Amino acid sequence: MRRLRVQLTILLALLGLLVMAWGATIFLGARDAARNSASVQLTVDRVDGLRQAATRLSRDFVTMDTSRRAYLLTGDQATLQAQIQAEEHASEGFGQLRRLALPWKGLPPLVERVGTEYRAWVRTGRTEVKARQAGAQAAARVAAKGFADRQFRALWERQTNLEDELAWRQAAYASSQGRTYKAAQTLAVRTAVMVLAAVLLIALYLRRAVGAPADALRSASGRLAGGDLGTPVELGVDNELGAVASDLETMRRRLAGRMEALERLRHLSAQVVGATSLQRLAEVVLDGLQPEIGATRAILGAARPGGDLVLRALAGFPDDGGVADDIVKADAEIRELLPMAALRGGQVVGMANLERVASSPTLHDLVARTGVRSLALVPLLSRGRFLGLLALCWTQPHPLDREQEALLGLAGNQIAGALEAALRLEEAERAAGEARAVFYAIADGVLLTDPFGRVTAVNRALEALTGWTEDEARGRTYAEVLPIAEDQVGGPADLVSRYGRKVPVTVSSAPIFDARGRVVGGVDVIRDVSKEREIDEVKSALISTVSHELRTPLTLIHGFAELLVLRDMPVERQRSSAVEILDASRRLARLIDDLLSVSRMESGRLVLDPRPLDLGTVVERILSPFRAMAATHTLRAKLPGSLPVVWGDPDKVEQILTNLVGNAIKYSPGGGEVLVTVEHDGDSVQVSVRDQGIGMSPRDMGQLFEKFYRVDRDEVRRAGGTGLGLYITKRLVEMHGGRLWAESWPGVGSVFSFTLPTSDELAGSGR
Repeated sequence: MRRLRVQLTILLALLGLLVMAWGATIFLGARDAARNSASVQLTVDRVDGLRQAATRLSRDFVTMDTSRRAYLLTGDQATLQAQIQAEEHASEGFGQLRRLALPWKGLPPLVERVGTEYRAWVRTGRTEVKARQAGAQAAARVAAKGFADRQFRALWERQTNLEDELAWRQAAYASSQGRTYKAAQTLAVRTAVMVLAAVLLIALYLRRAVGAPADALRSASGRLAGGDLGTPVELGVDNELGAVASDLETMRRRLAGRMEALERLRHLSAQVVGATSLQRLAEVVLDGLQPEIGATRAILGAARPGGDLVLRALAGFPDDGGVADDIVKADAEIRELLPMAALRGGQVVGMANLERVASSPTLHDLVARTGVRSLALVPLLSRGRFLGLLALCWTQPHPLDREQEALLGLAGNQIAGALEAALRLEEAERAAGEARAVFYAIADGVLLTDPFGRVTAVNRALEALTGWTEDEARGRTYAEVLPIAEDQVGGPADLVSRYGRKVPVTVSSAPIFDARGRVVGGVDVIRDVSKEREIDEVKSALISTVSHELRTPLTLIHGFAELLVLRDMPVERQRSSAVEILDASRRLARLIDDLLSVSRMESGRLVLDPRPLDLGTVVERILSPFRAMAATHTLRAKLPGSLPVVWGDPDKVEQILTNLVGNAIKYSPGGGEVLVTVEHDGDSVQVSVRDQGIGMSPRDMGQLFEKFYRVDRDEVRRAGGTGLGLYITKRLVEMHGGRLWAESWPGVGSVFSFTLPTSDELAGSGR
């Protein structure tokens, strides 16, 4: 295993020696090249100085020629002075050029030739200058001969030859210097080639011994980094790289196992999120974890606000095994067994053999009945809060390993979130159910709207008030479902139902806000105040009717009594007045009796005393006084040959018949027949009172049996009355267990019928 390290050490040492040899060769070659180069460089610098001096001299020649020509043309003294100065500079330049050319044998003759031509040219130029000083014409004649120009061209040719010679010498010396450097470079390159050859050989060896396995390792690590956990890592070398490959293969297998577990956890997480009940949650968790850890049963407990655990769901147990009851019965012993401190700290606890840890006969019996031999207790915590406990069960002893503990810890985090969501959903459903029950059961109408005034919900009471069902009203506008008509601003409001019926209501409204204070809807509570309005109307009617009905007999009593006291009248007139007073007092007594009867009925103080009655005898007894008083009416009874005994309070039955027969006579002002018919009808006897009076329309009969109701007709108003007779009659019949109804035809007459039971078992309660 250490062979690769030794080989690499030797190769690196050889490579170091080659590099040192290469460096020494380059150093020695560079030193010799530097020595030769210094000498050559000195010569090159001198030649360069000569060239610069020759170049300056050439510039002076040009300046002198230009200034001379300008002076000859213009006679300007400034140009003459420029020529003189350039001539002086040229003389100095010749001196410097001669000194610099001395080290070379071939250069001084060339310099002297240039000097000879220079002096001849200067003499010719001075002749032309003097001629110009004599006059322009003289200067023109001298210049026309062209001596000075020919001399300048000869001088320039010599000067050019000199500069060419200097350039050639400089190039030759520079070439010599380049050959020196080239030799040094050649030596360095050859040495580098040798080193590179050695490095190449080493690289080929390393490629075979290290590179290929390293590439294979890099490829394997790249696959692992890219998520490819299915391809094995195989190297086939017995060295350090092989050991690394073996470690990578081990890591790959473990990662593959972890990824499979994480994938199953992800699948489990997706499933538990969709669990909407604790029972479903327990079943999903068991199905998801069973392939990983082999557990066959699960117990799910939720923590109460006080921290106590409550059994909420079982999974994997027999349906009819009574396991839940057994666990609840052993609650105290189970609490003592659970390590709650460790569980609340988030630690997964395994109990590999429950038969050993069961500390009481109850627990031993529970273990035997459930068939559970080992447990894994998984705490369910969310944001540090203990929510519950998941117990995974095996039917055989099963110790947990570290990987299973880690897996259950991760799964517990997912299950805790699902448990919290399920508990919140359960609480929300409970609260929503309570709110829904209150909403639909409340006696007042309730209407909910969205921010745009569209109806979202109505309760049953409002459905009855408006005529709109909740499905029909949802989505409609507030004004369409709840049209309110007010007679005046601030006055009483009437709800107009879907079918046109007006219902007196009071409406209370309030906005609904969300958590951020924004209005998200509105709620309206509609109370039906029909009873209150009816009570007010009844009070008004009672006051009006009673006042009128009391005033009339009191006026008669007062008037006739005053006549008896203040005037002397015949005996017959006195007797007639006394009769009027007696009738008025009886009328007052009947009114007071009616009011007292209504009061006792509504307070429940009116009690019947039912007993067997011969209804035929009662009918004849009631008709007898009416026959004597009714001169224009014919009162007749139609009785069957045999009547069963009926059960009833004699006084109240007589009051019922008296009211019906009296009304038949009262509302038949033209006379006619009043027929009382008695018929046997199964378990009851039906009594009907028929008249030939004014009759009623169906519209008038709608409120016929209500308190203080009187048909709005002149004939009824002339007959008088309080509107209590039929109300009292109906209540008395219902108290006997019977029923009262009416049939009527305008101008023809009316028939009022009621029933009385023939058995005491069918008679009313008397209240």
